[in-house]
Amino acid sequence: MSIKTLLVHLAPDDDCEGRLSAAVSMAKGMQAHLIALYVATPVHLPAGAEGRGASAVFLSEARESARKKSVTIKEMAEAACKEAGVDWSWAYGEEDHLDAILEEVHHADMTIVNQVSFDHFEDRLMFQMPEKLVIGAGGPVLVLPKGGKAVDLVGLDTVLVAWTYSKEAIRALRDALPVLQSAKSVKLLTCGKGHQGDETATPVIEYLKRHGIESEAVHHSSDGHAGEEILDVAETFHANLIVMGAYGHTSFIDKLFGSASRYVIGHTHIPLFLSH
Repeated sequence: MSIKTLLVHLAPDDDCEGRLSAAVSMAKGMQAHLIALYVATPVHLPAGAEGRGASAVFLSEARESARKKSVTIKEMAEAACKEAGVDWSWAYGEEDHLDAILEEVHHADMTIVNQVSFDHFEDRLMFQMPEKLVIGAGGPVLVLPKGGKAVDLVGLDTVLVAWTYSKEAIRALRDALPVLQSAKSVKLLTCGKGHQGDETATPVIEYLKRHGIESEAVHHSSDGHAGEEILDVAETFHANLIVMGAYGHTSFIDKLFGSASRYVIGHTHIPLFLSH
């Protein structure tokens, strides 16, 4: 699989310009078409907007402000793509953010969104979480850290692959092959007790080698939270990207607080490549 169409989610939020910059950089490096999707819908209500009347007034004003901002963002996207020599197209929506992305995502090889912080309850529900997007996207989602610097997926120094034998992890590994092929170093992380990591990693390392990818097995035997272990190992190796499968849960509590993918999304300081 090659990545030839990128979809970037743009919105009236603080990280919009950074997301656009990262997407243009990646589209240039991959020689890919970029779909810039701007959703003119407030991302969440501020803490002081309580009651139906206050919320309605805020939403009306915020939506109008978002519409006006779309003109600026479109001009910015056009200028950035022209300067970078990137082929691009513009998409616009005013519905729910997740619904708007899902309308466009099937035309793209990878979708770029931002990390959701867990500072407020509204933030946890914003965009209905990156995992929901991964589940419905049918392809990989790149989650960028809030306030992070521009990232280029071509020729990364170190990529950490969080590996386990699950359909989600297998899909993530296959989707990430174009990124792994250009990386200088690939670490394959397995977690658990004992020496089972070597047996788990060996066939995967051989699989990657047949794709021209040299990788190194890393086994972590701590009894800690899997998400914490993944981030600890990523920090140890100064990884520029984490590749992992995203897991779907039916429990509402699990959606808010559970799973390794949820933890990593909420706490990572480096880009995260997710597939389901």
